[in-house]
Amino acid sequence: MSLADALDRYFAAWNDHDPDAVVQSLADGGSYQDPTTDGPLTGDALAANVATLLTGFPDLQFDLVSVASTGDAAAAAQWLMRGTNTGPMPAGPATGQTVELPGADFIDYDPGADRIARVVGYFDTATLLTQLGLQAHITPADMEPVTKFGIGVRVDTQRHTVPGAFTVTYIDIDPEHQVTLSEATTSVVTEQLGNDGYLGSCFASIGRRNYTFTAWESVEAAKAALRGGAHREAMRLARTGGLGANATGTTSIWRPEVINGIFRAGKSSGELSELTGQWL
Repeated sequence: MSLADALDRYFAAWNDHDPDAVVQSLADGGSYQDPTTDGPLTGDALAANVATLLTGFPDLQFDLVSVASTGDAAAAAQWLMRGTNTGPMPAGPATGQTVELPGADFIDYDPGADRIARVVGYFDTATLLTQLGLQAHITPADMEPVTKFGIGVRVDTQRHTVPGAFTVTYIDIDPEHQVTLSEATTSVVTEQLGNDGYLGSCFASIGRRNYTFTAWESVEAAKAALRGGAHREAMRLARTGGLGANATGTTSIWRPEVINGIFRAGKSSGELSELTGQWL
């Protein structure tokens, strides 16, 4: 019985893709935490966390780079996590990218149980996001209760037509349904890219609330799109609980009252025909 043997069992459980074995490699009440767990995890919560990572990276593998003793019953283990993101993750759908993420675990050992008592893992989340082909955005902290910050997306159709209508949609969902919403939104946008009356969209996700602002050539074009296949399916999904029991939202169509000319620094306003980019 030794710390080295306990470490071997712990990493073998990860590499065998066995969430229950990861939990069983720890002493009773043993915990694991890393920058993504929001504190220590034990038991079923830890098994669920492992299962989520394995869903995102079915070929997950940890290679031990080095192990150094830091006390009579403690050690530091440097590792390299390898895998390809072919499954969904809480932050979004699979990217198909392969990662080689360096990290380290600081480990406490329980000699009586001959198992690990605690694992505290460290890795650079920005490096992970970059390797996944994603962007790491830094936003200010929310200023409760008035101002909240989130992320935005813009779809550029390259269409410069002056809009005759705008649609505004918002839907509140719990975080675990964000991937499903993203997939439904992608289907709607993909369908509309072939519609000449679709002039572009901006999307914003702020907490539970997800906004869509879209410009259309006319009210009729907007109405037709809202009745279309992908949007109709997305609404059916929301209304039947596919985005969670707590999903709520609304859609609306607006006509522009005033659209001013194009302004440029140091020059007088130009005609709308001078627009060199799409609306929104």
